[in-house]
Amino acid sequence: MKNIKKYLKIAYIVGSICFLSFMVIFYGYRLVHFYIKEHKPKDVTYSMIGYLTDKENLIDNKLLKDGDSYYFRKDAKNNYLYFSGLMYRILYLDENSIYLMADEAVTNLKYGITNEYDKSNVKDWLENVYLKNLDRNSLTSDKVYLLNKEIYQKVGANESYLVGKDFWMADDNQGLIVDEDGNIKIPSNYESFLGVRPIIELNGYKAYLKGDGTKDNPYLVQTYDAKTTSELYVGEYISYKEQLFRVIAKSDTSIKVLKVDKLDTPYIFGKKSNVYNVTTKTDLGYYLNNTYLPTLNQDDLVLTEWDIGDYHIDYKEVKMNKVSSYVGLLSIGDYFITSVPNSFLLNVSGSNIYSISKEGYLMASKVNTSLDVYPVISLKLDLEITSGDGMMNNPYVVGE
Repeated sequence: MKNIKKYLKIAYIVGSICFLSFMVIFYGYRLVHFYIKEHKPKDVTYSMIGYLTDKENLIDNKLLKDGDSYYFRKDAKNNYLYFSGLMYRILYLDENSIYLMADEAVTNLKYGITNEYDKSNVKDWLENVYLKNLDRNSLTSDKVYLLNKEIYQKVGANESYLVGKDFWMADDNQGLIVDEDGNIKIPSNYESFLGVRPIIELNGYKAYLKGDGTKDNPYLVQTYDAKTTSELYVGEYISYKEQLFRVIAKSDTSIKVLKVDKLDTPYIFGKKSNVYNVTTKTDLGYYLNNTYLPTLNQDDLVLTEWDIGDYHIDYKEVKMNKVSSYVGLLSIGDYFITSVPNSFLLNVSGSNIYSISKEGYLMASKVNTSLDVYPVISLKLDLEITSGDGMMNNPYVVGE
C-alpha cells in the first residue's frame, strides 16, 4: 500500500510538472508568436505583394484567389493605399503589379462627341494631365485607364466598395456610366459631366512600409521628407497662413493650390460681365485680389494666367482665353473640381458662368447669383516646409 501511495505521489508530481511545462511552452509560444507578428520589421521583410499575400494576412485582407491573381472582396474596408498624394483602392494584384483605382473622382469631364474611348477627352486628360503628376518610377506601366466590366464584376459590381457617385467606365473601347447605385448604363449622350476615376499599375515589389489598409491608416509604399514646395505632389495638403490648401497643379515656376474651406462670405461673380476681372469693384475677381489677398503674403505668390475660356466638349477649350491675377478659381479640367460645391468656376457659358451645384454637378449660373467661394493661388517653389506629412490630418506647414 505504501508503495502504491508513493507511486501515485510521484505520478502526480510528474503529471503536474508536465502540465505546467505544457502551459508554459504553449502560452510562451503564443506570446512570442504574436509579439513577433506585431513587431517584426515588415518594411524590411515584405514587398507590398508579399505583405498582402502572406498566409497570415490573406484572410484578414479578404483576398480571393483567381488563377494567378488576387482580388479584394466586395466588402473590403482595408484596401486603401496612399500614393503620390492621392488615395486609392486596391482592386487586385498579380505576380508583378497592384492595380489601384482612385477612391474618388480626381476630376469631372464630358466624355466627348462619340462613345469611343480612344477618341475621348477623358483618355486625353488621363494621359496628358493626370499621368504627369505621378511618381512614374513606382509604376510597372505608363498605362492609365478606366474601369471595365470584367474587373467591376470580379470586385462585386453594384455591391462593391466602388459604388458612389456617377463615374465613367470604358469597356471594349466603349464609354459607359456607372451610376450612383452601381448600375452600368449606356449614356443617352456623351456630353454628361461625370467623375473620372483612373486605374494605375503600381510596382508590386515596392516595399510595404506601414498601414493596415483602412482609410484612416492606408498602406504606404513611399515616404519622403519634403523640404520645399517644389517637392510636393498634386493631391497633398498644406497649411499656409493658417489656412488649409490642397495642391491641384505643378509647373516649372509654381504650385497651384485650392483653399479647402470656403470663405465665410458668399459672393456674386459680377454685376454684368461673366469675364473674370480684377478691376471692377463689384466683381468677385476684385474682391479676391483686394480683400482676400491681404490674408496671404503676396511675396510668396506667383502672378498667374487663369484659364477662363468657354467650355463645350473639350477641356482644352478653356485655355483659349486667359487673365492674369494673383488669386483665381478652379477651371474645368482642374483636379478636385467637385470639392467646391455651390461655387463658381472661371469658365463662361454663353452669357452665364459655369458653376458646381450643391450635388457636385456642372451647371450654368447667372453672374449675379451669390455662391460660395473657394480661392486658388499659385505659390513659389522655394517656400520652406517646416513640418507635416502632406495628408489631410497632418498637412505640410509652409512658410512659417
